[in-house]
Amino acid sequence: MAPMGPKKGSVPNGRGPRNAQGNAGKSSTRGGISKRRAGGPLRVDRDGDLNMDASATAGGSQPNAKRSQNKSTPSGPSALTRPSARNPRPTAKAQQIIQRVISGDASQISSRTRGSRRADTVPPSVTLKVEGLKASRAASNEGGGLRELLSFLERKAQSTGQITRHIRIKKSQMRGDFVYITASKEDAQEILKVNNFLFAGATLTITETQEGAPGASTTLSSTALEIKERLQGVLSTRYDVDAKLLNLSSLGEDPILNQMGFFSGESSPEKMFRALMAVCDGLFKTAQAKRDAVVSISLAGNNINDVSQILSLTDTFPDTVNLDLSRNQFKELKALQKWRHRLRSLQTLLLNENPIEVANSNYKEEMGTWFPKLLNLSGTQIRTPEQVAAEEAASRPTPIPQSGPDFRDIGGVGEGFITEFMALYDADRHNLAAKYYDEQSTFSIAVNTQSPHSPDVPVPTWGAYIKFSRNHTKITHPPSRQNRLFTGLNQIQALWQQLPRTQHPNLAAHLDKYLIDCHPIHGLADPTGQEPRGVDGMVMTVHGDFEDQESGTQKTAKRSFSRTFVLGPGAPDRNPIRVVSDMLAIKPFKALPTSTSTPTTQTMAVDGQQKEQMLMELCKQTRMTPDYSRLCLESANWNFDQALAIFNEKKVCITIPMNHLDESQLMLL
Repeated sequence: MAPMGPKKGSVPNGRGPRNAQGNAGKSSTRGGISKRRAGGPLRVDRDGDLNMDASATAGGSQPNAKRSQNKSTPSGPSALTRPSARNPRPTAKAQQIIQRVISGDASQISSRTRGSRRADTVPPSVTLKVEGLKASRAASNEGGGLRELLSFLERKAQSTGQITRHIRIKKSQMRGDFVYITASKEDAQEILKVNNFLFAGATLTITETQEGAPGASTTLSSTALEIKERLQGVLSTRYDVDAKLLNLSSLGEDPILNQMGFFSGESSPEKMFRALMAVCDGLFKTAQAKRDAVVSISLAGNNINDVSQILSLTDTFPDTVNLDLSRNQFKELKALQKWRHRLRSLQTLLLNENPIEVANSNYKEEMGTWFPKLLNLSGTQIRTPEQVAAEEAASRPTPIPQSGPDFRDIGGVGEGFITEFMALYDADRHNLAAKYYDEQSTFSIAVNTQSPHSPDVPVPTWGAYIKFSRNHTKITHPPSRQNRLFTGLNQIQALWQQLPRTQHPNLAAHLDKYLIDCHPIHGLADPTGQEPRGVDGMVMTVHGDFEDQESGTQKTAKRSFSRTFVLGPGAPDRNPIRVVSDMLAIKPFKALPTSTSTPTTQTMAVDGQQKEQMLMELCKQTRMTPDYSRLCLESANWNFDQALAIFNEKKVCITIPMNHLDESQLMLL
């Protein structure tokens, strides 16, 4: 699987040309496509296949099919240990099918059967058309720069979208000036964000195409089916069901793979491995089934010198737990670098009998940081399961303690408003707005599509809301922000009519599905204009969830929301309560956090003497009787500052009976 000598058509040192002259009486045994011609010798390329572009030499003698005996091994590490006997090569047609299966039209190799039984279980794929590779400096690289382009797209899509999962391009195909790539719908959306990026001096243009890659085939030929079945046979003999082990060690000695001619060409071993991984990928309906079936993989004794040659392993089996890479040719950490952010579940890695053990004695310390769950590296325990658990716990963000709702209502105004509002918003928005909103009321909506969400609830679409969203992290232009602030009854009613219909949980029956905070505020504008200092009101924040239905469809979606109201007194001859401001924020569904409130440090440390001191001080500052002061402190869990705040908020609307005031208070009346 290591590089196999010079590329780009050059002949390795010590090896004769493929079209060497031989005896006329012997036919070629190389297996390439050939056609008997009367006019002269056949011209073949360095792989032994018929050169369709070159004309035969007329009048010459018959070519000698016998190869020159002057053969040598390509320079550098050999790909796989090759058997001494000469291996038959696959036909050119078979080579084309293998290559198409690996890098292009893998609807054929990944299909589980000749039919489409898995079509309903495979997520839909999207084909994108990329323009700009031909104009880039990478076009002069080996392979036309395709590998560099794919790596660039995957890397930039992940960093631009600021996502933690890996972006994966499933298929790629070069056609003229375009590169056609296929990815999952989710990954394709991230790759499209790389549109107009600069790559190797050229600007990339990425668009979605509905036609798919040109020339893509959807059916398997009989030859392709035979190749697939033979590769499946190789995998079946190398899989240990009881140990959940896929043993891919010493592939160069496998008789079936040798018979198929995978080790006779320059880059065949790497292509062969990609083909094996493609077949493996098609054997499992779900990722969980793959995790359950394959826990350990062995690639020992394959002369691999860089993980780029087997990079498809991490795409096919990203959750591998145990991996054996012993008896290979890894010399330095750089050869393993591309796996640094992959195989996050790896617990055992064997690199015994690799040159890196001598070249870099500290490689274990470095690699221990690459794989967060790695326990055993080349037979040495580098951490314990308890240490892994502790590191995982330390890496997770500590949630802010939830103390539950703080509902400080005044005369039941907040409770009455929110109870009526939730019911009417689902049933009769028009009359709800007419009752509580006036020409000075404002309403805005903000959509947060990046909010954390529950993994068991599908993420909904946002088309019905996004065009009205005033999310300031997305809408940064002041005129656009102003245009999305809806002011006045008519604008609010018109907007509410365009939003999808909703269904909130019944507030009385499912209070546990809401978190509601309510606080008195001061200084609101007086609608009558009589109080220049403003009037009292309240601010109320509601957190919960709802289901909505997209207009024109029967599809429902579950979302979370946060809604903040500022309530104040109504204008004369109108409803006594009006909504001054209404701000709605919606996001993907996530269950509300549970309360983690515990007695405060002050409460736990308060003894009898401190309680008496706080009681006397509260009586002094509020001039309430000791009985009412004690009730106030008890309601605040003996938190003096909170008790004083409660008193100051309540005194504006609570009339304390005369018999609960002391003599000094009576003197002030």
